[in-house]
Amino acid sequence: MSQQAKPEFASSIRWQSVNVVTQVVLQLIFIVLLARLISKADFGLMSIALVVVGFVEIFAQIGIGPSLIQRGKLEPAQIRAAFSFSVLLGGVFFCITYAMAPAVGEWFESSKLAEVLRWIALSFILSSLALIPRSLLIRNMEFKTLFIASLVSMVLGNLVIGLGLAYAGYGVWSYVAALLSQNALLGVMYWVMKPMEAQGAWKPESWRILGPMLSYGGRATAYNLLNYASSKIDTVLVGHHAQNSNLESFGQSTDNSTGWTTTGLYDRSAYLMSLPISVLGKLGDSVLFSGMSAIQTDQRALQSVLKRALGLIAWLTFPGSLALAWYAGDVAALLLGEPYAEAEPIVRILFIGVAFRSMIKLADALIRAVDALNVAIIIKSLFLAGLGISAWITLSKGWGIEGVAWCVTIWTLIQFICIGWWTLRAAQWTFQEAIRAAIPGIKALVFSAISIALLHAALDQFIGTMNQAPSLLAMHLAHAAVAVISVLISLVIAAMLHPEVIDGGDVALRGRWVAYLPKSLQKRIP
Repeated sequence: MSQQAKPEFASSIRWQSVNVVTQVVLQLIFIVLLARLISKADFGLMSIALVVVGFVEIFAQIGIGPSLIQRGKLEPAQIRAAFSFSVLLGGVFFCITYAMAPAVGEWFESSKLAEVLRWIALSFILSSLALIPRSLLIRNMEFKTLFIASLVSMVLGNLVIGLGLAYAGYGVWSYVAALLSQNALLGVMYWVMKPMEAQGAWKPESWRILGPMLSYGGRATAYNLLNYASSKIDTVLVGHHAQNSNLESFGQSTDNSTGWTTTGLYDRSAYLMSLPISVLGKLGDSVLFSGMSAIQTDQRALQSVLKRALGLIAWLTFPGSLALAWYAGDVAALLLGEPYAEAEPIVRILFIGVAFRSMIKLADALIRAVDALNVAIIIKSLFLAGLGISAWITLSKGWGIEGVAWCVTIWTLIQFICIGWWTLRAAQWTFQEAIRAAIPGIKALVFSAISIALLHAALDQFIGTMNQAPSLLAMHLAHAAVAVISVLISLVIAAMLHPEVIDGGDVALRGRWVAYLPKSLQKRIP
């Protein structure tokens, strides 16, 4: 029997932070280079294909992975049954996706989409084979192992195979090959480095033993489905309208000659917004979820973890969101190339919601850990319905993809308010206590705004004295430098005022990290 151990958060967060940051950086490098090798239309087509596959994949797992992580006691027979059940579902949903691909392509007026869908549907089989060892590695908080697997698969799958094929001119198929090869390599690595509990998982076992797990898994599936649909409904609606409506209604320039180009522009804007959230989301899905699952009956321990996580997330995301929104056009041009500079208004609107989405990710981990899925399903359903209806109306009225971006941001704020209210009740917190936990982030936001305003004004004054106007690239880099310096200044000042945001009040740990600061600053830290 596998008993879930109490989490060692410091070690877990350290390794998973390295893992997540490495994944995001490698994925960013892949996208930055790929954006210069394939067209916006290719990105648009692939974005819709990935939405469809991601949607179906949630059903294909029926919450088996989260169930393995969340259960306090896990029997070897349950692991064996979960593996065979997962593989069967992977095969079934591959067949379903293969069969329905032409219908999806017809709805989007694209036969090529059907071809792409049929190929990437193979990811269902690959993911089902890797699900059990991956879930057990997360359950055991073996994040060093996960890091090694991710590093190998992303370097070989994305950077070598994906970019190599893109450079050779294979367009969207290079993206498909990168996805499938990465999934295949991950599966191999997970099984090579599998935990002891996965031994013999391939042996047959009766599925009746999965009853309690599927009860939780069914609700987890509904919750994950709503979560995923809520994050992709805007892209799907933009793609559908772009392919089936007059492009003039989108307010785009005549250079965007196809619906897939418009979809690609919006999808890449949403991708930029998702980058900081991906880091927090992956940490929440692994460290926080597995850790809080282990202490789900200890109210005081949960409160302590939530308080520290809230303070840390606010400290990091509040100033970062402001800087990203302020220099949205520069971010788009630097990461995706100058042709994507026209996405500036869309990216800026979406960046406004980054901090709210980050807080929602924290609540998501708590919801799944304590099995409060029923209330969360209601909140997510309302968010999905509200966003879908408002985005559809916005597109129908011809208010364009900027209007859709505003719908996403407004409904994100509404979801944050609702799920924040539930979190306060579940954690037995008061509103004042939550605000106190977020004070370091609020102060960092203020310091960041002041720093950006002053440095930006100084930069403009300096440029005014130059004999020759700087190039676009130089301006983008200068603005990026202002953003980074301003955020770092705000983080340092806020941490000096509230050092507990870094060390959680651990005096010994504080002594170690303060020692790296200049002596003039060390004296200012309590």
